Amino acid sequence: MPVKPDSRFANLPVLQVMAPDGSVRQVVALRLELPAITGEVKQYRVIQGDGVDLLARRFFGDERLWWRILDANPVVYPLNIQPNDILNVPSPGPSTRITRARGF
Repeated sequence: MPVKPDSRFANLPVLQVMAPDGSVRQVVALRLELPAITGEVKQYRVIQGDGVDLLARRFFGDERLWWRILDANPVVYPLNIQPNDILNVPSPGPSTRITRARGF
């Protein structure tokens, strides 16, 4: 089970666990500490109606990258974000680069 270097799960150990049916599966371990932030970090003051998915769309162009904002902040639960909170927003990084399956 390879993990891409730009993935949220990069550098986390892959563990083998036994499922209830007796089969062995590979799972990625939970991260217990915030990862180090690389690149430029901007600060953003949350306004009414902001959610991490909307902020990811605004800053990275893709709401599925909400985890990059959470990983850059000590926020544990995304719904705990309130207006006037200051969030660290990391640079987009390689996870926002487009990879095409074929050339045109």
